[in-house]
Amino acid sequence: MRWKFNIVDVMVLLIIGALIVFGAYKLFFVNTAVAQQNGEIEYQLLVEKVRKPTVEAFREGDTVRETQSNAALGKIVKKEVMPYKEAVPTADGRLVLAEVPEKYDVLLTLRSPAVVSENNVMVGSVEIKIGASLKVKTTLASSTGIIYGAKIIKGERSPG
Repeated sequence: MRWKFNIVDVMVLLIIGALIVFGAYKLFFVNTAVAQQNGEIEYQLLVEKVRKPTVEAFREGDTVRETQSNAALGKIVKKEVMPYKEAVPTADGRLVLAEVPEKYDVLLTLRSPAVVSENNVMVGSVEIKIGASLKVKTTLASSTGIIYGAKIIKGERSPG
């Protein structure tokens, strides 16, 4: 039996070829930025309104990971614990901050290698932006935090 090419066969072969080329490009060229970590970042993550067991579960030296991708976000180099405060109305109509019993705010300082570019700072596949919310975990704790502050420890901004 003789095989005859038609337009559908050619289109299928072109699509398969394009997918192979695109996959090779992504594998060898796009992901090289992850390997080219050119700096180090120290940033603060504010975890609010947690109970004492969660406070104790975040320990200095632990590696913090992003919950969904399991990407390492850095090691905890410092932990500050403050009582959680909430605005409460007084009898004369003012609002005052009052401590909430058995609730705490935890300010974690994390340090990590990073890709520092002109447009952003990446730790693994996570973009570090002040004000961004992150779901994080350690071996003993899981919570949501807000990036509170960041500074580049070493590394120069490169175009990209």
